[in-house]
Amino acid sequence: MGFFYICNMSGNTKFERVYEDEYTKCIWKYDYEKTKNGPVSVSIHYKQETKDWGKKKTLGDLAKEARKKPKKV
Repeated sequence: MGFFYICNMSGNTKFERVYEDEYTKCIWKYDYEKTKNGPVSVSIHYKQETKDWGKKKTLGDLAKEARKKPKKV
C-alpha cells in the first residue's frame, strides 16, 4: 500500500496530490477554476524500467508456441 501527500498549494483553487508506491509515482493536478469534478491532469512515472517486468504474452504468442510443440501420440 502506498501513500499520498499534497503539495504546491496555490490558494484554495490549485493543488497537486502525489500518490507513491514501490513501482509508480502518480501526480494528480487539480484546478477548481476549470472544473470541480476531478483532476485536470494525471501523470504516472514508473520507478523501474518496464523491460525489467518482462513481456506479457498475447494469445497469438501462446498459439504460436502451441503449434511449435510436437504433439504426443
